Amino acid sequence: MAVSQGFRDSVEALAADVDTIVDRSLTRNQASYALVPRSAVEVSARMNLDVVCDSLLAGRPVVVERDVEALAVRIDERVGQGLRVQDAMQGLRTSLGIMQERFVEIATERAVSPVELLGSTQILWALSDALTDRVGELFQRRSISDALRDSHLRSAFLRELLAGQLTPAMIDERVRAFGLDAGAAYRAVKASPAPGSSLEVLRRRLEARSADVVGIDAGSCIGVVSGTADAPGLEATVALGPAAELAEVAASFDVAQRVHDWMWRRGIRGRRSIEDVGWRLAVDRDDAVTTLLRHRYRAPLDELGEFGVLIWRSVRAYVEADRNVARASTALVVHQNTLRYRLARFAAVTGADLDSTDTLLEVTWVLAAEVGEERER
Repeated sequence: MAVSQGFRDSVEALAADVDTIVDRSLTRNQASYALVPRSAVEVSARMNLDVVCDSLLAGRPVVVERDVEALAVRIDERVGQGLRVQDAMQGLRTSLGIMQERFVEIATERAVSPVELLGSTQILWALSDALTDRVGELFQRRSISDALRDSHLRSAFLRELLAGQLTPAMIDERVRAFGLDAGAAYRAVKASPAPGSSLEVLRRRLEARSADVVGIDAGSCIGVVSGTADAPGLEATVALGPAAELAEVAASFDVAQRVHDWMWRRGIRGRRSIEDVGWRLAVDRDDAVTTLLRHRYRAPLDELGEFGVLIWRSVRAYVEADRNVARASTALVVHQNTLRYRLARFAAVTGADLDSTDTLLEVTWVLAAEVGEERER
């Protein structure tokens, strides 16, 4: 694009008028730039003037990647000097606006044509939009990249910590980066959202306190928490291990995993710990015992067909009602004598005595095992 000599002279005069640009920038950004040295503002002004002048002479916005990166570096410097990112971005727009304003003043003094003045205004408006958009995109990409890196580092640290792969010295070295206290007690947590729910939302909800660190691993949330790991309002399976210092938290996580798997097999939502689950946690771990007891109490009923199924349902209701015939018969919607007859048939077929503590424990074991198996079918 051909420009007049007066236009070209105006561009050169603008490039040399750094002091005016700096003075106006500091005046208009007085509140936010109070901690920024004048020398730093002057460096930024000279760099911005180079881009502005190149664009004016080219007749179009000239935005190259090195200029965008240089602007991002200067914004980082402003943040280090106490500004917020949005204040630094606004300072960039203000600086470009001042350069446009000053160029119009200089060009008017040199009798540059209105057509060229209008064109220069349009070029600098477009340049301001292009630069701020590109810098904004760069910061967004950087923010996403930082978040992904932090997420990866957090999850990698937690995998090693919860697997017991870190020595006490390594724990002391790494925990400070995540705001943990090597001498404090934490509870390991493993949690999974309901199908279709957000894993990241659950992670953030669990990491409610500054002393909590929760990451994502293999479709679940894992971590260490200083409290009870509440996730109110979320459909999630949340399991906690017992409190332990970080050097011993791997054992806590082993318990949390077992509780989580026990809950997941049964479709249980909410928060549970070993204190809540108790002896039932052992059911899923000992197939030999389960097979033996099933053969003893459940298999004999198979020969009775549908009546055997009714007898087993009656046994379940009776046990779940703490052997209260009235409550169990109400749950089954049958007469109490019907329930008594079915229980008597159970005793006759299996030889079981539900008044025996050992028998009651063994039958309850089989019932507890079946809940998980029914969900897996």
